[in-house]
Amino acid sequence: MKTFRNARIVYEPSEMVGVKRTPRRGIAPEDASTITTSHVERLNGTQRLMLKRLNRLTYCFSKKLRNLEAAFAMFAAWYNFCWRTRKPGKSGKLRPTAAVMAGLNDHTSTFDELFDEVLRSNG
Repeated sequence: MKTFRNARIVYEPSEMVGVKRTPRRGIAPEDASTITTSHVERLNGTQRLMLKRLNRLTYCFSKKLRNLEAAFAMFAAWYNFCWRTRKPGKSGKLRPTAAVMAGLNDHTSTFDELFDEVLRSNG
């Protein structure tokens, strides 16, 4: 939570005078110093780049909320269960997926496995 001085002046930038970090969603109070918006902004950027439906001038835009929710759900599942990032440095070695590292899955899933699981759970 950010605190500003002179926040009501219209054409002048406000001066930030304080920040209060409040842990939420399972973050321990002693880990409050690690709270930052950069993680969320990085995820937002990744979603904009990988979900082409979020680009402004595309043909695949749909106004149906249900379609948007389905696209985001499929992206989140793919991002966590299928997509492997590279280790930092010059090695370029692939890391396990986020789900494998968190112990949610024992192998890297393929998109076909993921899609079949979605069809099985909704069918």
